[in-house]
Amino acid sequence: MTAVRVLIGIFFCISGGTKLFVPAQFTTMEQTMAQSHIPFPHATALFVSLVEFACGGGLALGLLTPLCALMLAGDMVVAVTTNRIYSVHASGALAWLDDFLYLPEVLYVLILVWLIFSGPGRYSIDGLIARRAGGAAVERRP
Repeated sequence: MTAVRVLIGIFFCISGGTKLFVPAQFTTMEQTMAQSHIPFPHATALFVSLVEFACGGGLALGLLTPLCALMLAGDMVVAVTTNRIYSVHASGALAWLDDFLYLPEVLYVLILVWLIFSGPGRYSIDGLIARRAGGAAVERRP
């Protein structure tokens, strides 16, 4: 669990950071937003990049894991519904479903939903806070 959380967190942190700090990547993101008819493409691209960067970092550290995973899952659902779903061209329902499930964003959503329900794991800042809070409560008992 920890390895999955850390690795997907690093992935999103790098992806968001690249969009934030590499002008050509941000321009590409902004153009994608405009082509997808998403309102305020510049502000939206900035928001999405910040979410990926900050929430990816949160996942990598195990800080506010369910919230970060939820934000990133929402980001991926919007990406699929506004852009990526149009790249699926298959004849027949099963072939279409197969191609849809093959999209990387769908896999990211599945992993992120799993993290929402499974939690950050023992080796995380969330886990450390929970252990400290539990330990403090135990120490106060008579």
